[in-house]
Amino acid sequence: MRIGEVIKEKRIECQLTQEQLSEKIFVSKKTISNWETGKTTPDIDSLIRLAHLFNLSLDNLLLEGSDIVKDIKKKEKVYNNQSILTILFSILVMTFIGYYSFDNWASIIIFGFFVGGIFGYIIDSIGKN
Repeated sequence: MRIGEVIKEKRIECQLTQEQLSEKIFVSKKTISNWETGKTTPDIDSLIRLAHLFNLSLDNLLLEGSDIVKDIKKKEKVYNNQSILTILFSILVMTFIGYYSFDNWASIIIFGFFVGGIFGYIIDSIGKN
């Protein structure tokens, strides 16, 4: 059974409307609708709230709606790719700045990779929060 079907079944079993459920777990009514139709899947915080509300274990929710595990892994992969691109872009920008700031290639490369790498890592870390 897909996660959206589980949510809908449990919501109806508890005699809740989509709006009532959305208020209880702090999401919009549209979000509930999207979950139930399979357009999107809940994030981990919402899953925890749903499991608590419906007296289910996270195992039950995740195993019954195994698509959510795939979705979480997909989002994680996209995030990791974005992290790499952020760092590479920072290295490129700092190398470009180094080109106009230093007169030898060693300094340009060192500045670009070290300062750019550190700067990219910091930007990526800030983006996580």
